[in-house]
Amino acid sequence: MSFDLATVRKIFIKGQLPESFGIDITKVESNSVTGTLTVDHRHLRPGNIMNGGVSLVLLETMGSISTCLYIDPEKYNAFGIQVTANHISVARPGDILTARSVAVHIGKTTQVWDVNISNQTGKLVSSGRITMLVTEAPLQGK
Repeated sequence: MSFDLATVRKIFIKGQLPESFGIDITKVESNSVTGTLTVDHRHLRPGNIMNGGVSLVLLETMGSISTCLYIDPEKYNAFGIQVTANHISVARPGDILTARSVAVHIGKTTQVWDVNISNQTGKLVSSGRITMLVTEAPLQGK
């Protein structure tokens, strides 16, 4: 399946968790999705640094959108079944983070995506991997 940037934003961002977190999708390629987030008060933990869970939300968002590039969302659902991350450095308020997914494995029922998150200077903040399960979509109303 192929989506342009406007369609991705409409289907996966508008009115959903990524929008409330301040995530924007900036680029959609055949085997990669790129998104950004500017760290603000919503993302902080004590010490005035970004909570590591924000990286996991970015990882899950990039993996979910990336997987949908290869399926028909009218017929299939995609679910993150494993997310792992290593937090390499801290992010602070005002930092602009860029998350980019890269396909590792595209199968019929599973997909694996690596996602790196860097700050505005290119410094790696988090590196992770998400495994996605692809299933048939349930009938509406069931």
